[in-house]
Amino acid sequence: MSTSQKQQTEQEAFQSKLRREFQQFAQLVETEPDFDQFCATVLRRTIELTHAHCILLWRSNDQSAPVVTHRVGELPHAVAAAIVSPDNEQHIHFVEEVIGERQPMGLHSDAFVPSSPFDSTELDAAPFLMLLSPIFSPSRTCSGALELIQRGELEQPVIEGHRRFLAHIAQLFQQWQQRHGSPDQRSTERAAAAERKSATWSEKLDYVTEVHRHISPTETAYDIANESRKLLNCDRVSVALWNGRRCKIRAISSQDKFDNRANVVKKLRKVATSSVSSSSEFWITGDTEGLAPQVKKQIDDYLDEAHSRTLAVIPLFSPTESTTHLETRRRRPPKPRKLGALIIEYFDADTKREDIADTVDLILKQSQLALENSRIHGEIFLLPVWQRLGWLQKLLFRDHLAKTVTGLVALLVLTALMIFFPKELKMKVDGVMHPTVRQTIFSQSDGIIREVPIDERSSVKSGQTLLQLENPDLELQIADAQLQLETIEHQIHEATSQLSRSGLEDEKKAELSGSLRLLEIRQSSLSEQYKLMEQKKRFLHITSPIDGTVVTPQPKRRLMNFPATANLAVLEVVDLTGTWQLELNIPQNKIGYIDEALKQRQQQKKPEPLTVEFRIGTNPNLNLRGTLVSVASRAVASETGSPTFQAIVDADGEQFRELTDELRTGAGVTAKIHCGTRSLGFVCFYQVIDWLRTNVFF
Repeated sequence: MSTSQKQQTEQEAFQSKLRREFQQFAQLVETEPDFDQFCATVLRRTIELTHAHCILLWRSNDQSAPVVTHRVGELPHAVAAAIVSPDNEQHIHFVEEVIGERQPMGLHSDAFVPSSPFDSTELDAAPFLMLLSPIFSPSRTCSGALELIQRGELEQPVIEGHRRFLAHIAQLFQQWQQRHGSPDQRSTERAAAAERKSATWSEKLDYVTEVHRHISPTETAYDIANESRKLLNCDRVSVALWNGRRCKIRAISSQDKFDNRANVVKKLRKVATSSVSSSSEFWITGDTEGLAPQVKKQIDDYLDEAHSRTLAVIPLFSPTESTTHLETRRRRPPKPRKLGALIIEYFDADTKREDIADTVDLILKQSQLALENSRIHGEIFLLPVWQRLGWLQKLLFRDHLAKTVTGLVALLVLTALMIFFPKELKMKVDGVMHPTVRQTIFSQSDGIIREVPIDERSSVKSGQTLLQLENPDLELQIADAQLQLETIEHQIHEATSQLSRSGLEDEKKAELSGSLRLLEIRQSSLSEQYKLMEQKKRFLHITSPIDGTVVTPQPKRRLMNFPATANLAVLEVVDLTGTWQLELNIPQNKIGYIDEALKQRQQQKKPEPLTVEFRIGTNPNLNLRGTLVSVASRAVASETGSPTFQAIVDADGEQFRELTDELRTGAGVTAKIHCGTRSLGFVCFYQVIDWLRTNVFF
């Protein structure tokens, strides 16, 4: 026998062996219900057939990295163990790539770096191959991979054969899952089915509850449209109501408002009118053949406008009364009243009535009942009037007669109090408070503040040093002026000495006299400049003009080494022990009452000013008093832009003796200006009266 015939014979024998093995694998898929035993048998037989080192089963999900669940065989050496280790990110990425790409792959061990170091004696370890094939679930999602660790010296045709063989082995796992499934999966499916069934019944109960919640026809129509859309899981549900001659669209799901003049609404109204007029149900799934030509044209026109693949138009009728009374049974049963139509639309699906028959029947039955009840209720003559009268009668007379009489008496007493009981009218305004004696201190010269001997809340006396400024430029100018004055004095002395000499010519004397006059003029000008510079130097020393307290916040931190300029406000000193003033901002709608109170004081010849009650923002528990001193005759714009009039109020300092810690200059105050007595009703509602006079009766 030749060598080629021998190889062909061996190949046929090997293929025959593979067919027998795959038949056994197929029987194992059918007969072995235990997944672990199935994996162990299949992986062991794969090692025996391929003469590989090891085979691993990787399982994966969307939340975590792949993990090895089953393994048969041993890795050839420590380097292979380090490369195939779950700690090797390169290898894990390779497995994830196979699962993600859903394609079999193979790589040589030289392409990987082990995740842990190994001895130098193992550097010459034999190379190996890693062949991976994805494992699919019955739903065609990739749930894992098979990895075969094979010898590295195999030729390419042999490697391709092993790769195809590994793909066939991976299909066995998919077949096993199709045949047996998993207990967890079956339990999950049963729970999901029960949950879906429970959710369906809950949705139906919610539908019945919602469509009967309101009695108004429009609200009932909207409830039917919105709830039917959710129950049918369709794209749009519309409700048309019959008015005796035609239908009118009253509700469209998910739309609170719509235009009845819109083209699509007009065409839908015509379709609904045709359905109700002929008492015919239209269920269109793309084919309008078999309909009357006029109806067919109306439906085609609407479908061209709305682009719906499924259109169902179902007429609604009043439900017939069922009774077993003999007299009633002898009579002719009443003809069902036309109520309207229910329009169901699916934009992207062909839905047949048989698929949703139970749900549609429930919707029709409950919708007809709800619309009939709303129709009967809405046809009651003067229903809104009777509802109001019935509510008023029950409220006032039936069970509450004693309460009504008591309330009327209380109302009369309250009205009398509002008219005849006097009360002080007080205008409530806001403002700020300041001490009457206060002084803002400005820097009168440029300079850098070098000394701040005082701090916030420091008590100072008149003339006490507050700030010390430094101006190097001014010092240089003063020194330069002194030097120039000394030079000019020396020049004047020299010129005077020369003039006193005898024997000088007249021309020389005239020249020296002219120079002397110029030097004297220059000396006078420099002297004035020197005095001004000395005065500026004195301005660098800032003192307190009054006895009081420093109220500027944190002067040491803010002013130390601060470059001040002329006319810059740097400190504020106030007298906290003296009188205080309130600066109030009176709105224009209250200034009239204050002016009227001032005129009454003048007419009655009472010299006393108007009394003002106020509370300071730093201690609202204290009720303090003052007197209105002046009111501005011109309005100014407030921060909000509304006109206000500024008023000044003096407050006696005696009531602040024990409030040193609460007093803050510029603190907010809330004041009430006494404007004489008025009736209680006017005092309580004068703002409402002013608004009515301005906006209603004007």
